Amino acid sequence: MRGYFKNSLFSNKNFSFFFFGQSVSTIGDGFQQIALIYLIFELGGSGSEMALALFFLVFPRILLLLVGGVAVDRLSAKQVIWVSDFARFAIMAALILFLVSDSLSFPLLYLLLSLSGVASGFFYPAFNTIVPSVVETKDLEKANAWVQSISQTAIFIGPPLAGLVVGLYGVEAGFLINAVSYLIGAITGIMVSVNKELSTKVKDSRLLADFAEGFQQVWKTKWLRTVLLVDLVGGLVVVGPMQITLLLYARESFHLAPSQMGFVLAAFGAGSVIGMMFIAKLQPKHKTLRSFYWLELLQGLIMFLLALPSVWIVMLSLAAIGILNGISSVIIISKIQANVPKARLGRTMSIVSLAAFGAVPISQLATGWLSDLVPYAFVFVLASTLLFFSGLMGLIVYSKQRVEEAVV
Repeated sequence: MRGYFKNSLFSNKNFSFFFFGQSVSTIGDGFQQIALIYLIFELGGSGSEMALALFFLVFPRILLLLVGGVAVDRLSAKQVIWVSDFARFAIMAALILFLVSDSLSFPLLYLLLSLSGVASGFFYPAFNTIVPSVVETKDLEKANAWVQSISQTAIFIGPPLAGLVVGLYGVEAGFLINAVSYLIGAITGIMVSVNKELSTKVKDSRLLADFAEGFQQVWKTKWLRTVLLVDLVGGLVVVGPMQITLLLYARESFHLAPSQMGFVLAAFGAGSVIGMMFIAKLQPKHKTLRSFYWLELLQGLIMFLLALPSVWIVMLSLAAIGILNGISSVIIISKIQANVPKARLGRTMSIVSLAAFGAVPISQLATGWLSDLVPYAFVFVLASTLLFFSGLMGLIVYSKQRVEEAVV
């Protein structure tokens, strides 16, 4: 066991600090997710209020993603990460104070979630950029698999634990654990040392010029442009049904308690972790752009099964989607990090995040509205169909571009 750690990524103390802190921080997000759902129910909300809460949490993040990417290039991913985590700790602490004083309303909740979204807008480009600065190039894919598994492990571990905690001690306890997790993320972030040669700062250019250069980097790279368009469609048709319709469906059709709801949500995270760990076993010829598009197409097919009225089929389908999503995420993140100049990586990753999150508020609002008007099964069938065709579109465009050899 000692020899394993000596020869593993975790013998790198900087990677270990980063991984531990962000694992704890992201598990705390799982507590926030469950606590927020039941807080909205306690305040008398329904699908529309849930959609608005998620909208205010995500929309500021999207608006600031590009600014966050420039901040990473001008400062450092390390600085942006720990400052963002500390800011989110302070915001969650304020939310808890309003909760215990019985003075929290929906408008105030939306305000606090918006502030958290602002901090996240800086955090995510830094999170996706820091890895090349703390590990050697030969360890990049393995490190990305571990780092990308953080969020999915959090989905696997966080919601079931959060369901138990919220069920026993109330939503305040869920938000308290979330706040403490951000504080741990900030402290460990300060302890990380980065490779300064790979943390090139851009200090002598203007903000708008930095934005333009980042967009130009993406637009002139045809394979990346196609990937981002497919990702944009995926965010539009998947996030809302997974974050809103699934929760309403599980609660009303299966009559699940908080702890049981947590296990349903954990199925996707468990699958994603398996997928991200499995990718290390794949041969390079299977880690391609063509594979990414096939994985998107297959996720669309499996998502159709979420419409079936069986909690076990739903959980198994979520796990299968998670496995495919985990593999595709590592493929794309590793390709971008390996092929984009380090001085532009922060901006490029912010645009990648923008593609992933850009359609999320629209998806959430549209799904909240649809979920109040049509059967939940219809929402899943529609999302499944659109996701399938986005993967098919990627395969068709890829066959015309023939650029895979340049990025493998």
